[in-house]
Amino acid sequence: MQPNFERGDPERPRGHALVYFRAIGDPEIVLGSYIVVPPITMDLAKYVPAMFAAQMPSLMPSGPSVFPLPPFPERVESLARVRQLAAARGDDLLDGGTVDATDMQRLLMLVADVAGEYARLYTSYAERLPVEEEPGQEALPGVDVDALLMTVMSDAEKVGRLAKLTGTVRYGIEGGDEVLVAETVREMEGVGRHLGEQYRVAELLLAARDPGEHGGRLTELLLQRCYKLAAEEYAALEPLDAEIARLREGT
Repeated sequence: MQPNFERGDPERPRGHALVYFRAIGDPEIVLGSYIVVPPITMDLAKYVPAMFAAQMPSLMPSGPSVFPLPPFPERVESLARVRQLAAARGDDLLDGGTVDATDMQRLLMLVADVAGEYARLYTSYAERLPVEEEPGQEALPGVDVDALLMTVMSDAEKVGRLAKLTGTVRYGIEGGDEVLVAETVREMEGVGRHLGEQYRVAELLLAARDPGEHGGRLTELLLQRCYKLAAEEYAALEPLDAEIARLREGT
């Protein structure tokens, strides 16, 4: 099951995520689990009594080491609380969709599937990280991994990342989550530093933080403009710029 990232970036998983499921027929019932991909490979069966070790494979996802805790999702206070915790802890947040809250076997399989796919995404990301300098060589101080990744991304990929982050900012504003908004704005500013001034990222940031329909429409137009610019569809820029100007004049 492909994880649906509500918070975080599937291209750069943090290695720890909260996943939630909503009960079919009653979306107020929310179940949750916590997924951890340890940075050091670990065989959990070595640390449990032999009589239980044989049961470990059925509880743990196949593939890279990953531990869903608990393996059966437990009912949580509310979806708002899960989102708040994910933001406060710096966790990725995954939407597992709707489930039959009484089907324990199915719940076990769903958590294992989500955890397995999340672990594979994390492993792929970890393998792309820059290799450490060999002993005896002087390492560069203060290496910014995000900045390094930006240097190998195309403008279209950077714009796609801006779009995802913009959605998170709008969501945070609607929910009054100032921490999430501030954190995401910083990420957007980082992406913007690797795009030319013609992308007008500063204007996009202002529009994204403007609540209501006006801010939402202006944000949509500015993102469309970024996509057209990245695709070198320059003929489409003039009508977009005109519509953006009209919208600004109408405020």
